Amino acid sequence: MTTLAPPALIFFCNSILFVSLFTRLPSIQAGLGVDKAVLGLSLLGAPIGTLVALSVAGRITERMTPRITAPLMLTTCAIIMPLITIAPIVPFFLLFILYGFFRTIMDVAANMIATGTEKRTGVKVLSRSHGFWSVGLLLGSLASGFVAARGVSPFYHQATASALVMIACLVILRITPKDDTATEIIPATKRSTIFVLPDRTILLICVMVFGICITEGAIYDWGIFFLQEHVGANAATAGIIYACFTLGMGLMRMCGDSLRQRYGTMTLVRGSALMVILGLIGMLVTPGLILTGVAFFVIGCGIALGYPLAVATTIERGKGKPADNLAALSLTLMLSTIGVPPVLGFVAETFGLLASFAVLLPFAALSFFMAPVSQGQRPGFRPGWRRSAR
Repeated sequence: MTTLAPPALIFFCNSILFVSLFTRLPSIQAGLGVDKAVLGLSLLGAPIGTLVALSVAGRITERMTPRITAPLMLTTCAIIMPLITIAPIVPFFLLFILYGFFRTIMDVAANMIATGTEKRTGVKVLSRSHGFWSVGLLLGSLASGFVAARGVSPFYHQATASALVMIACLVILRITPKDDTATEIIPATKRSTIFVLPDRTILLICVMVFGICITEGAIYDWGIFFLQEHVGANAATAGIIYACFTLGMGLMRMCGDSLRQRYGTMTLVRGSALMVILGLIGMLVTPGLILTGVAFFVIGCGIALGYPLAVATTIERGKGKPADNLAALSLTLMLSTIGVPPVLGFVAETFGLLASFAVLLPFAALSFFMAPVSQGQRPGFRPGWRRSAR
């Protein structure tokens, strides 16, 4: 457990900050006085910040070490988050740029700590580390439903979460090994470019998990709106149903490391894509709260291993420094999904929330089709449901 603790606590705290904000977006939107399309455009601040951060994330993390970088960036995000809840629309957008910038550097450092732990100890912890992101989402969404139902403002809610996270950052700094080796030392043969460009392998990995990742983002951005406006759930009930999504994600990620050892990545990607498709269909056709909760749970199971599998495959197959490979992976995924929040916002405003989730189905099917890429094969629908040879 001591091996898992540092990356697990980082992911847990990151998700607490995240879910405390995004589950309160309906209240924040009401305070801003804007529609979903404008809110979606404002949320573009985070991917813009990510795009800027990825030019320096790898180098900052290597220079400061992942042990220092992760808690420092997490603390900075904790300072920014309460301000987002009370900012007018233009500062709201600018603060999201800053949040995206610092969180991206923190993500790179956190994944380097997790993969470095695997290399140093031989114990697989990556999926379980990401599983604590899901644990944080579960607890945070339940807490959000509780405080929202009692009329606590988003600012005080977020400020409390931020204070707890900043205390936890001191613990993270203390328990993370100083000799963490998340990267291999590779001699520099030429000057580094500003942006870390992805190679063919990373591009294919990104296409493979694209449908899974944008579904996860859609639930984060618009899931609470769907539950309150389409299903008719109140704030407390919406928090509980949203927790079903995080519960499914958390349970699957806690099993992810053993699944990685027993089954091939193609099987895991295809299974993930199928669960996402089934969950989305359930969202679109089920009328009641209970069945909607089941659909959210299935989607949570489906999206759980998408990003951990992408990170693990990038570390295993990528060339050069792991920090640069992870930055290139994040850059490509962000460029691929940079238009998703505003597009879904416009779709929801024009055609309704059902339509904004229905458009995700073809992309989930694309992830199923691209699954053989994870094993160095051409995309297709041929059978691949077998145990890993590893």
